[in-house]
Amino acid sequence: MSADHPQDTPAPAAAPKAKKPKKEESFFDAKFSIEAIQNEPYEGGFTWRTVLGAFFICFVMLPGIIFMGLMIGQDLGSAAEWVTIILFVEISRRAFITLRKQELYILKYTASQLTSVAGGLSLGGGMFAWLVWNRYMRNSEAFHAFGIAHEVADWVAPYGDAAYQSFLSAVWLPAISVMLMAMMLSKLTQLSLGFLAFKATADMERLPFPLAPIAAEGAIALAETSQDKNKKGYRQYCFSAGVIMGVVFGLLYIAVPTLTAAFFGRPFQLLPIPFLDLTTSFEKWLPAGTIGLSLNLALLFFGFVLPWRIVIGMFVTAITFQIILNPIFQRMGWIPTWAPGKDAIETHVATQIDLYISVGIGTSFAIAVIGFWGVFKAIAKYRKKGEEDEDGHGSGFDLKKLWERDIARGDPPTWVALAVWIGASIGFVWLSHYLVNGGLPREEHFSIWWLVGFAFLFTPINTYINARMSGIAGQHAGVPFVSEAAIFASGFRGVNIWFAPLPIHNYGQMADLLKETQLTRTKFTSILKAELLVFPLMIAASFVFWSYIVGLGPIPSENYPYVQKFWPQFAQLRALWAASMQEGQSLLLESLKPGLIGFSLVAALSLFGLFGALGISAQYIYGGLGAMVAYPHNAVLIFLGAVLGRYVFAKKFGREQWTNYTPILAVGFMAGMGLTGMFSIALNFLWTSIGSSY
Repeated sequence: MSADHPQDTPAPAAAPKAKKPKKEESFFDAKFSIEAIQNEPYEGGFTWRTVLGAFFICFVMLPGIIFMGLMIGQDLGSAAEWVTIILFVEISRRAFITLRKQELYILKYTASQLTSVAGGLSLGGGMFAWLVWNRYMRNSEAFHAFGIAHEVADWVAPYGDAAYQSFLSAVWLPAISVMLMAMMLSKLTQLSLGFLAFKATADMERLPFPLAPIAAEGAIALAETSQDKNKKGYRQYCFSAGVIMGVVFGLLYIAVPTLTAAFFGRPFQLLPIPFLDLTTSFEKWLPAGTIGLSLNLALLFFGFVLPWRIVIGMFVTAITFQIILNPIFQRMGWIPTWAPGKDAIETHVATQIDLYISVGIGTSFAIAVIGFWGVFKAIAKYRKKGEEDEDGHGSGFDLKKLWERDIARGDPPTWVALAVWIGASIGFVWLSHYLVNGGLPREEHFSIWWLVGFAFLFTPINTYINARMSGIAGQHAGVPFVSEAAIFASGFRGVNIWFAPLPIHNYGQMADLLKETQLTRTKFTSILKAELLVFPLMIAASFVFWSYIVGLGPIPSENYPYVQKFWPQFAQLRALWAASMQEGQSLLLESLKPGLIGFSLVAALSLFGLFGALGISAQYIYGGLGAMVAYPHNAVLIFLGAVLGRYVFAKKFGREQWTNYTPILAVGFMAGMGLTGMFSIALNFLWTSIGSSY
């Protein structure tokens, strides 16, 4: 993105003036071209190039995404999207083909749908990734220890030795069918309810969506690069430098263990994955302290990019709670589950059960309250501004806009979106009711009215609130633990409800995506066409690669260091919730301490109030609350990256230039690691298939 974009109307040359120095390009400047193109006609962005990009991601990049998640717990993030886009831009430039902004935006949208990875589990690669996790979870030691492994239904995953048969086996049919139906219903609800939320916020209320131009500007800037065959800038050099560093580090961190696992049957790690665990070495002096260090240099680049205040809050809180306060809490008898000899993960589970589940619930409610309060203030300010300016903004709803169809933009009829949402919601209610209550006496049923309330009240209200929050303030907030609270309130004791696809969702982000689509002058029908391509393509690619990967050996295993360490922890916490309503299973209820939840809520709200009164940024708190219950291992390297960026590189290159460089360096580094990972994984596949015979 360029802040020195030439203006449409040249400045008059009446009086000669001193020539101003040329302003540096700003990576985050999204103002110069968004307004200029809003009178352009809408065009379709789904072309054969989008189809090629989708196949490239699915059958070239997807194996790397899967393996990086299993091995180091890290995805390619936005690097996968930008690698695809930049590759197609460069190929097109050399083939003298111009890529339009609509094509690039849909290509980016398609890439984001194909490369998404699930949180701490680091599951990438579509629906079969979840089936592999469900298989492990149901048959894990934790589920057996809580006595619920045999009670989990086969539509979650098969039980026992049958679970390790091929996905083509009949034993997998219930799980695959339920997963597929839930995904289809979720996608239909997302598209229809997300469109209705967009109509309500963008068309009826004409909210500004302040962050949407920034996201849309990426496609516009790259389209301009595609049009200018000779244009080169700092982005290309920064990206290339990041790629080189990522490739070098990827050889040490990913390629060596991947290739040694293939050639010698056991991975050799030059650097410990996912971290160097020092907990037991210091347990005499720091009992229950979670001590370790991650040596993944990608964290340095995260430190370059993340806001300084968030990094400081993260680092100080992680060190304070996990290393300093945990030993004090243990000596006070507040962490009775911990015992000497437990490593970092076992220690973390113990502190979670005894302390931090309650703390996390309290602070989550505090963040939700602050989020809603901030949006209410923004709404009031926005309405006042609209009334003062007399421009019609923020002064109420224009209900007619909900039913008006912008055919040029590619709007579907509103009644069609309503019908699809109602039909998908009914399907969600029926599916959840069938899975949860099937085979149970009527008096033991989970009330269907809870499900109806989830689908037709909570989900649309939550979606609209979040779409409105994003439309006004560029942020989202949610009410935590809604489904858990409903299950506890209902008194339902069945295990399967914890794994059923309950219709509790927030599709507010879809309004953001449609606003970005509108700003790039892309027809909404292109989104629908992209989804019709991505959905079946991802299922096919997921089946192919996960079927092959599970055939290479057990998951978790020493070949996959991250999941070997972390999946047992996630399974134990999941079993804790699933067994909470069973007779004789009171561990979770004992760990939920209402007094501590209330204290954490009040303390967090008081901290927000104090910082506000003193004029201190709340970013320190947001960084800290997330790190309070997390491992401190990552915070150290992120903090080091932030310090180097702020006090070394920013001084060397200039703060503004360094701010421009860092996002591109980070994307390049992740792309370089990804390329190394994909190359080594390809060799692993090849050797496993044919090399072991020689």
